[in-house]
Amino acid sequence: PASIVGKWRFAQETCDQAIRIGPLSLDSEDVACRFTSVTRKGRQVIWKGNCDDAEGGSSETVIATESDGRLTIRYVNGGNVLPGLMRCPK
Repeated sequence: PASIVGKWRFAQETCDQAIRIGPLSLDSEDVACRFTSVTRKGRQVIWKGNCDDAEGGSSETVIATESDGRLTIRYVNGGNVLPGLMRCPK
């Protein structure tokens, strides 16, 4: 499977508002995550580390799953799910 590192956006947003995914990071307008471990199982990437948002920092596991060119990001501890993200051009 191809790397998911790069910018991903919701269909109704521009790439200026995109979620930025790095090998050990995930940043958006609402949250900044730094991860200490990453594993890949097929089309699924699982990160473990800390995320900071408006409510402060917390330990988090984030699972990103790619399917048909779309990405779904799930924050396991926080419960948020971001479905249907589209890759931005490089």
